[in-house]
Amino acid sequence: MFRYHFSFLVLILVSTASLQAEDSALDLFRTRISPILKSSNPSSCTECHLSGVDLKNYIGDTQEETFASLKEAGLIDMKHPDQSKLLTFIKRAPEKQTPVSEKARNLEYEAFRAWIHAAVKDPKVAAAKTETNQLGPTLPLEVIRHTRQDRVVGSFVENVWTEIGRCVSCHSAEMNRKMIGRNDNTKEDIDAISWVVPRNPAATLDKLYESGNIDTDDPYASLMLTKPSGLSDHGGGPKFAVGSRTDKNYRRFLKDYAAILNDEYQDAKELPEPSKQVAFITKQNLRIVDLPEKFGRKLLRADIYRWQGDKWSETPWGTAENAIAGKRHMWQSYVLATAPRDSARAKKLKPETPLPGGRYLIKIYIDQEDKVKADRDYVLGPKEFYGQVEIKGPWKVGYQPPKIIHAPVKD
Repeated sequence: MFRYHFSFLVLILVSTASLQAEDSALDLFRTRISPILKSSNPSSCTECHLSGVDLKNYIGDTQEETFASLKEAGLIDMKHPDQSKLLTFIKRAPEKQTPVSEKARNLEYEAFRAWIHAAVKDPKVAAAKTETNQLGPTLPLEVIRHTRQDRVVGSFVENVWTEIGRCVSCHSAEMNRKMIGRNDNTKEDIDAISWVVPRNPAATLDKLYESGNIDTDDPYASLMLTKPSGLSDHGGGPKFAVGSRTDKNYRRFLKDYAAILNDEYQDAKELPEPSKQVAFITKQNLRIVDLPEKFGRKLLRADIYRWQGDKWSETPWGTAENAIAGKRHMWQSYVLATAPRDSARAKKLKPETPLPGGRYLIKIYIDQEDKVKADRDYVLGPKEFYGQVEIKGPWKVGYQPPKIIHAPVKD
């Protein structure tokens, strides 16, 4: 008799506890999780993922559907709720976050933590099975990785920041103070064009976007491209030629960046191919003199091959590209150290590391027919080959003096 009443009492207590746990979990889901789904504001996920991932993707219409999907995806730890991967993902923050984003992240974390703790104790919720497709991002993993903030900043560094030296004298607050008062420029005028954040490419990219220098509707119309390429008025004058390597790199980044922000990528096949080479500025300069005046403003590229004891390197160790100053019979450009992307040498390249002195073969290509102006994606090749020059000896860093060579003599 006592055993019966004890068992009945235990059953009542268990049932009551289960009901209370269910009410608690459901209440938490309704008051703290569902509002995240219904909010028009992006979740903290967007700090690291520019597109394709949002916390809302993991929330279903019911707590059973949500819990079952998260559990099947391995995002909930039934035995150790605080070790659930979902909580780890939410807590993962970028190196620099704003007080607003930090507060939002903490609210999301505490909401899901409280609900997960309650849900794992609820037999009905814990045993739930999803009858629909698993919740979460719908995009392929390759697309999600491509749109991560660190990947985007890495692309910005490779395609734009590497050559930011062209821009810092006018667009960095560390260097443009001398422009205040010149040509009636006020401090506010100069501050407005100070979009370079020294030693911080991520912040510089944010400033370019926020200041309207990047046009995500028409990326090739972005001021950060049209001004330095000379396609629109620019107080600093043209910084690189249309169709040049720099122009191609800027356009590659801008097109990709706009596609990411506009959620255009839906399949891994749509992702852009990375460039075949990696390149870093060396702070060395190359000058070619005695060029015919008729080549004024023509694009010239110099590929630099290194002697390797018994033969020239198969791929260039460096490259330089710029327009020719015809009336001065001269061309000059800074040099980029280059290597095939997957090569061992590419892994050793570092910014501002100069090419070592020694013996080099410089192959010169000139766009005599202005092919790159007609097709900005055209790459100078054998048809544009003008000649080659061999050099030896040290190669100092700096604009003055550059390494000077004479143009090949042509009939």
